[in-house]
Amino acid sequence: METELHNEQVFEQEPLSPAEQLRLQWRQQPGFISFVKQKNVIDQNAELLPYAGVVSLPGWTSPRAFAIQGLVLVAVVTSLFNWYMTRDTGKRQEEIVALRANVQAEIKRDQGIRDATEAEIKRISHPSRNSFQPVAREEALQQMQNSLEESRKSEEEYKRRMAAQEKDLRAQQRAEALANSGTPLVFSLALVFAAGLVASGLRRDYPRSNVRASGDYYLYLAAAYGLWPNLILLVFLHFALSGSAYGLGGLSDTVGPLFWFLFWIGFYAVLLRYFVTVCRDMYKAMQIRPPASEWSLENKMLVRVNNSFLLMFVMLEAMFLSGTYLIYLFSRRFA
Repeated sequence: METELHNEQVFEQEPLSPAEQLRLQWRQQPGFISFVKQKNVIDQNAELLPYAGVVSLPGWTSPRAFAIQGLVLVAVVTSLFNWYMTRDTGKRQEEIVALRANVQAEIKRDQGIRDATEAEIKRISHPSRNSFQPVAREEALQQMQNSLEESRKSEEEYKRRMAAQEKDLRAQQRAEALANSGTPLVFSLALVFAAGLVASGLRRDYPRSNVRASGDYYLYLAAAYGLWPNLILLVFLHFALSGSAYGLGGLSDTVGPLFWFLFWIGFYAVLLRYFVTVCRDMYKAMQIRPPASEWSLENKMLVRVNNSFLLMFVMLEAMFLSGTYLIYLFSRRFA
């Protein structure tokens, strides 16, 4: 009997395999939202990520789908909200309002001149109330009629030019609202699409290590750790790019370029801190010895992740802005 109890205790004390640990942690996660459960598991044990593709976990999503849920969806929502709030506001809207006011003032002035001319025509066209000779009266009337006709033609031409100018301003407004609202979304997309560059680069940086799944690990960790940093960076981007639409246009003129220089330095520092956290656990997942200092150039993984993101962002942003410019040209011509 004692032998059986001893064997049972030894069996209970046997350590679980990594796959069994992952399965156990997944079962122990509270709640019913798969994304939150998956994020908690990744936060707690990044070194178990290599077994995520081996163990069958109901509700566990693929790396790219997980990254889209954690990084892209919130960017889509914030970009749509920002576009809705800023599409008819900002500096261009002020220019459109000023243009319309000037047009109305000019039309009113021209109408006043025409009214005075018509009154003068009535006055001199009545024989009993003027001293004009018939020939002189007819010449004066003809000149005034010509003046009225030229005034009407000039006003119509002026209206056409101002309508074209307003159309151009409206097209600029739409394109700028789209560019300012879409750039933060491009930022989040670059975080996701950088995975391919990260994986290919790490294969060159660590040719003797098994880094085939490094792109998947990057997506898992970037989404798990980037949920709140990404949201904060998105909010900062929206206010920086669309500040004039929120009444912050005067702030830029007041604080000067030094403020924006420090702002973008701080923005990049937050982004880099986020990358450091991701890379720290990527070393664990791939079982690669980390460098002595996380913030040095010896941290090959940090350099690779940073450069891959920047390159992908530049490429996507260039394509996006080119498409935005084409939309501007189309709107100016056909809208």
